[in-house]
Amino acid sequence: MRMIEITGYAPRPGELVGFRPAAGAVAAAEAAPAHPAPPSHLQENHIRRILANRAAGRTQSSWVGVAFDVPGRLDTAAMARAFTAWVRRHPTLLTWFTPDGDRLQRRAIPAEVFAVEPVPLGTYGSGADVRDRLWQHISSGTSPLSWPSFVAGAVLRGAGDTSTVWFGVDHSHSDGYSATLVFAELRALYEAERSGGKALLPPVDSYVDYCVQDRERAALTGADDPGVRRWVDFYRAGPPPGFPLDLGTEPGTGHPGVPVEMQLLDAAEADAFADACKRLGAGFMAGVLAALAVTGHELGGVGRYRGLSVVHTRTERRWQRTQGWLVNLIPVEFAAADGFAQAVVGAQEALATAREAAGVTPMRVMELAPELAGTVQPGTAAAYPMVSYLDGRHVPGSRDWAAANFNGLEGPGTSGEVNLWVNRLWDRTYVKTRYPDTPAARRNVPRFLNHLRDVLRTVARTGDHPSA
Repeated sequence: MRMIEITGYAPRPGELVGFRPAAGAVAAAEAAPAHPAPPSHLQENHIRRILANRAAGRTQSSWVGVAFDVPGRLDTAAMARAFTAWVRRHPTLLTWFTPDGDRLQRRAIPAEVFAVEPVPLGTYGSGADVRDRLWQHISSGTSPLSWPSFVAGAVLRGAGDTSTVWFGVDHSHSDGYSATLVFAELRALYEAERSGGKALLPPVDSYVDYCVQDRERAALTGADDPGVRRWVDFYRAGPPPGFPLDLGTEPGTGHPGVPVEMQLLDAAEADAFADACKRLGAGFMAGVLAALAVTGHELGGVGRYRGLSVVHTRTERRWQRTQGWLVNLIPVEFAAADGFAQAVVGAQEALATAREAAGVTPMRVMELAPELAGTVQPGTAAAYPMVSYLDGRHVPGSRDWAAANFNGLEGPGTSGEVNLWVNRLWDRTYVKTRYPDTPAARRNVPRFLNHLRDVLRTVARTGDHPSA
């Protein structure tokens, strides 16, 4: 599984079809009443970023997507039924938001009226033409402010070939982990429709209900909450998180983003790195953060690592397979100057300590400590700089990803910072990022990533990376 910008996606030619909501669903959306569930904090922050960028005339790609192959020429009627069942399984996809004064109002259609039908979108003789048409279709059909906020379809080929299934949705209804879940669920539902059997999928609760819980929990969180205090102490103790080397950017400015994907470790190296971290009393995620800290220190002279790490909030079993945006950020800080062995212990301790803040979003922190608003999030249109680690081996169906040419997709966008996604798969561990297209960033980001890879491989080979 690769997470790639759609500009780098290379599908093969074929007949493009889409799965369009049936007339009854469209009519229901046009007459949909207000729904009582509020947006989650993340949803609201995301949508307000979109509105702020739109008002400023800036583009913002806000969708996530997937594409994967199935054997033979796709049975479009069976896949339409499978996709209908899948969307009904995840009610967030039946909702959207409309601005209502200073608030965002959710609206929804009933699950029982939802259905899709296949419609032809043209036959294309080159993979580039398929990609460009797909890109246009996803980009124009995935707004959180209208319904549907998703599009889906397939590229059809001959019976002795494979067909490619694709799906794109606004980020407000999905996250990176949720996107990976589409593969196994949609395949199971499709095979059940073809065979006349029943897909054996576990029960799942709705992200809409999670959003209600998110707001109720936030309302009960006061300024004296330990998680809030940890956030406040973190931002008062030092500079805001950011890339440790010069990017040649000005605060509040955006530049065209340069996408990068780099393999860090092969499967054997990843196992060796995990073993080295375990011997030091730490996990793989702490090891990644420690390697980032060592790299920042050796190249940029940064003595303490200060960053925001992504953690999932699927803390209850009922949310494990939910489609939604079930993550939060936690502030992590530890010493970076004494080599990997010391840094990874500090990283593990920092992660354990910071998890008391996992239930408090930075948006709630700014509500309770408004004097930090310009520090925690410099502007309404700004994104949080962060590091994400995902172990894809634990995702259902991940053993089949390579054979099915499974890809995670996203649109191109601007960048003022360097967010890092580190993904561990069965055959490799890689990092994906997008950096601002400036001369300084073109020099420093590849240099940083190459050094990070060297640190990780040194730890995998020797068990440590002493301070340079």
